[in-house]
Parts: sequence; structure tokens; C-alpha cells
Amino acid sequence: MNPRAAAARAGLLAAMALAAARLCAAGGFVFDDRNGDGLREAGEPGLASVAVSNGIEVALTDGTGAYHLPDRAGARVFVIKPRGWRPPADGENLPRFHAKPGAGGAADFPLVRSDEPDDLRALVVTDPQPASPAEVDYLSRGLVGRIGRGAGFAFGVTLGDIVYDRPDLFGSVNRVLARIGIPWYSVPGNHDLALGNPDEGAAVAPFESVYGPSTYAFHAGPALFVALDDVRPLGGPRYIGGLRRDQFAFLENLLRVTAPDEWVVLMMHIPLFPPDPSGTEGFRGADRLRLFGILRDRPRVLILSGHTHYQRHVMHGPEDGWAGKEPIHEYNVAAACGGFWGGPRDADGIPVATMWDGTPPGYAVLGFKGGAVSLDYVPARMPADHQMELHAPRAVAPRQGFVSFYENVFNGHDGWTVEARVDDRAWNPMRRILGWDPSYAADFLAQDSADRPPAGPRLPDPVVCYHLWRGLLPADLSPGQHVLRVRATDPDGRIYSSQRPLSIVQP
Repeated sequence: MNPRAAAARAGLLAAMALAAARLCAAGGFVFDDRNGDGLREAGEPGLASVAVSNGIEVALTDGTGAYHLPDRAGARVFVIKPRGWRPPADGENLPRFHAKPGAGGAADFPLVRSDEPDDLRALVVTDPQPASPAEVDYLSRGLVGRIGRGAGFAFGVTLGDIVYDRPDLFGSVNRVLARIGIPWYSVPGNHDLALGNPDEGAAVAPFESVYGPSTYAFHAGPALFVALDDVRPLGGPRYIGGLRRDQFAFLENLLRVTAPDEWVVLMMHIPLFPPDPSGTEGFRGADRLRLFGILRDRPRVLILSGHTHYQRHVMHGPEDGWAGKEPIHEYNVAAACGGFWGGPRDADGIPVATMWDGTPPGYAVLGFKGGAVSLDYVPARMPADHQMELHAPRAVAPRQGFVSFYENVFNGHDGWTVEARVDDRAWNPMRRILGWDPSYAADFLAQDSADRPPAGPRLPDPVVCYHLWRGLLPADLSPGQHVLRVRATDPDGRIYSSQRPLSIVQP
């Protein structure tokens, strides 16, 4: 071989070696941090079979706790918390499960043992969305102050719109939520991004600088929780729901190293279904179909979403492109800020902020018990058993037919049974309908009759309520005083009730 050819060959081999080194430049250890100081020391062994990812590839640690991943320029590396362990948290209870590889591409991850039974309760909040320090105070007093500290939750999560285009308020919101005293995870929403930036990495940078990667995962109890940033910027203030190719690859790689019978809980901001009855596309249909294809063989899937500022349960089936044996349940959780911190103030000076479907602001509780899952909704400033609101006339003329009354069951869906009766008559089923909540519509319209505008934001325009039931008053009620009663039974057999007095009088 002539000298020139030999030099060229040596250069090629060196380039290939350099490329290979760069390809597998990220690595480190996952270890048992027995003293909790975040540093690996003598007597702190590595942990085997723990998943670590760069946002695309997923690697399992070997018997020494070591992992190796392809280098992705600028990408954060994160550990996927296994059951029975927890990563360290900062002073605001944000789990520090991620790192940017240092010199030589090294990133180690300490984990501390943590008791984690099958029965688990998690606190789910979406759209706190404060636009000012005053609204952070509403969140503090109106929601966090009512939850209390700990309250038996394994962790909490915010499903996006942590703030309302105010990244400078991230720290204030974090400090408020930290008072609950549990690890707190976050998913970005459209109002958490710099949407004016055409580059997606730059758009999500304000969020990731505080919370770490916007797509990640962790195991807790019987489930794998997967956070997916599903806000796709379209230029300027525009966006649409969808997923990137790297996110699909991450999910596919993650599921390959996850037990097939484990619950998979997706945590997203924008829901998969059309946001209104018109069928307007809120989430790219092709992306939904691809996501469903990846999840097809998973028998236990749950989706948590926010964004809409109403509450809705959707069972995705064949008509949506889902080909699994059982429908996928998506719970679109009501907003913590309700109707954007709008409407009249209550006795504590906090806006009532009823949502445009008549649901009061609040939060959800996800529970696993005995292999079953429960999804409860808690109105933030009402008793926990205040699960519905009755709208009915106060007085009706004798022998008046076809007089309607309505029950808004905040967490209701097809799995609920709603019945009504007058006095001690037999219970009769009410019919679920789509329409405005009449009580909310009345409050909304009353704003237009006021002599002065409200001090804060108005209640927003009503939208279709997906958990509204309609009944008809009997036409044969005798003149005098009566009681209209409604009871609603949830899928677990729990019964909630409401009632109102009813007068039958001559006009």
C-alpha cells in the first residue's frame, strides 16, 4: 500500500473511531444513594436493569449499574425511576431525574429506596394558568390551601399551562405547589412555551430550563407514567396537538423494556379528541393513529389531558382508530384556574371561576387499588362530596307539562346512572344530553345586564357540557310544596345526591 493510500486509510479509520466514540459518548451509573447526598461513594452499589434514556433510545443498566447511550447533541439524559425508588428532589419538590452529560458524556443518577405499594393515589392538576402574582395567590388559597400537606398522595403532576405566558411565574407556582409536600412533575402546555420562536427546541427552552426534559417517564405503583409534550408550534401564537418522530421512537423503545401487563398512563396537555362538537382538529389525526398503533397490544392504558377548561371522559374505540380489545379511557381534567380566574369573587375574595361547562375549578385524584383504577374529581372550594349541581324551576303552575330540570354531574360519563323523583315517588332515569349548563348560562348572561363590568375577567362564553342530564317534572303534582331529589351513582357504586324545593302554585 502506497504512503498516500495508507494515510487515507488511517484517516478514515480515525474518523470512524471518532464517530463511534461520539455515537456512544453518553454513559454513567445509576446507584443506590444510601446516605442521600447525591454522590456515589464506597458501599453504594450500582442498580441493575434500570432504564435510562436520551429522549429516543432507552438503555438498561448492567449488573454494575452502568449504562451507555448514543450521544444526542444538547439532549438531556434521564433515568426512568423504577418502582420502589425515588430520585432526589430540589427545595421545590421537583424530582431531579435528569442531567446534561458532563465531561466525557458522563451522567450518574442517584436513587433512594422508597416504599411503594400497589395501592397508589396521585394528585392531578391542570391549567393553574396564573397571569399575575394575584392569580398565584388565588391558586395558593383557593386550591393548595384546601388540599393540605401530603394527604396520602404518592406524587402530583401538572398537565400543562402552569402559567399564562408568564415564565417568570414558574418559580412562584412551584413554591405554592411545594407546600403540598410531595414530588411534583410537570408537562408543558401551550402557555408555557415561547410559541413565537419557530424552533421547537427554543420554544420549549423556558420550560425545560426549570423542569427538565419535556418528554420523560417514571414507574410508580402498578403503572408506567409517560409525560409527552404534545404542543406543536405552527408559527406565531398558533399550535396544534401532535407528537414528533423522536417521541414515537422513545415510546416504542420504552415499551420494549416494560412489562406487557403494566398500566401505561400517558400525561399530556392537549387532548386526543376534537375539542368541540364541530369536530375541529385539535390533535393531528395521523399522530393519534400512530400513537394508538404503538399502544395496540397494551391491555391497560389510561390517558390524562387538560387544556380545554371543561371536564370530559372519552372512551376511544374503533371509530377513533383504536384497535385494542377494550376502549382507551381518556380523562380530560377540569382546570385548576376554572374559567381563567374570572367571574364574581367569593367571601375570600377569590373569583368563583366556574368553567364554561358549569364545572367548578378543582383537581383530580388518580387511584390504583386491587388492580382497578379510579378517577375522582374534587371541587377546590366545595366539600369533596359536592359532585353535582341541580337546576330546576322554583315554581310551576298546576298541570304544566314538559317542564325540564337539569343535573350537571361534574365527573359524569356513560358509566354513571342518574335518577330523579319528586317527594316519595318512584325513581326515574334522567337522560344524558349535550347542551349548555343552564345555571352557568344564566350567570354568564347576567354579566350583560349589570350596570358595571366585573372587577376581573368575565365568565367565558358557555360551551357544550358533556355531563349534563335532563328530566321532566310530573304534570300531575298537586298544588303545594314538594321536594325534587336527584341521585347519581358512579361506576364504583358511590351515590351522590342533591335536592331543591318545588312549589306548585297558580299563576
